[in-house]
Amino acid sequence: MTGRLIPAATVVVVVIDGILLATGTITPAVALALFLAVEVPLGAVAVTGYVRRYRDHRRSFGSRREALRALAADDPYLRMMAAEARTFASLGRWIARRPDVPAGAVAIGYSRGTLGIPIALSIAAGIELVAVHLLIPWPTVRLILDLLGVYALLMILGLLAGRIVRPHLIVGGELVLRSGPHVCARVPLSGVTEVRRDRRLSPTSAAVDTDGDRDILALPGPDGTSLTVVLARPVEAAMPGMPWAAPETRQVSEVRLHVDDDDVAAQLLREAVPAA
Repeated sequence: MTGRLIPAATVVVVVIDGILLATGTITPAVALALFLAVEVPLGAVAVTGYVRRYRDHRRSFGSRREALRALAADDPYLRMMAAEARTFASLGRWIARRPDVPAGAVAIGYSRGTLGIPIALSIAAGIELVAVHLLIPWPTVRLILDLLGVYALLMILGLLAGRIVRPHLIVGGELVLRSGPHVCARVPLSGVTEVRRDRRLSPTSAAVDTDGDRDILALPGPDGTSLTVVLARPVEAAMPGMPWAAPETRQVSEVRLHVDDDDVAAQLLREAVPAA
């Protein structure tokens, strides 16, 4: 618990110091003194804790990549930072027109019909940004709100981009199911017993539902799901949640999807299943 409170305390002290300096409550000399006396020691303690935990994970997993992943999965602040980094990476891929589709993988898109709300939110955030800039008379407050508005707009655009540049994948004998940058499940194609077009109007948000004795992963669009994949054996599924929360995992034996083209997606999966 202490290891998680120290990074939060460091951020809070930095923010308070910055606000006091920006509003003229303290002088730059006092702000520097606070930074050296309080923020630097807290930051050093936080960094030391992260380094120690990274070394523990490195000894357990061996590779740097897996150790960093385990460290991020174990810490809510790092989970938030990783989620923001993936969101901005999605935006960068969208601008560069480089979808996250590895060589040899087959993409199954799911963005069609799901972008209306993110686009509306982006337009509203842009209008709000301009209005705040024009209406707020205090330069310091206006600058802070402008920066927050730009950040919020970029985050919304990044979420929008994630659905476009990170489709579902057929790769390496697996069906990789994604919701933006979050991997919800990896389904072995050898365990797929049936792929069928199946229009269902609910649910309309990602969820794991229970139908009798089966748990079902639903990754719908605004009008529900249109493709059902039945599995011979359950697979682990993790639903995206709040960035700071560890995703809850469940065992599911059926997957219901919204895809851009039902016929094409069904055909691609049916062709891939025998090959697996």
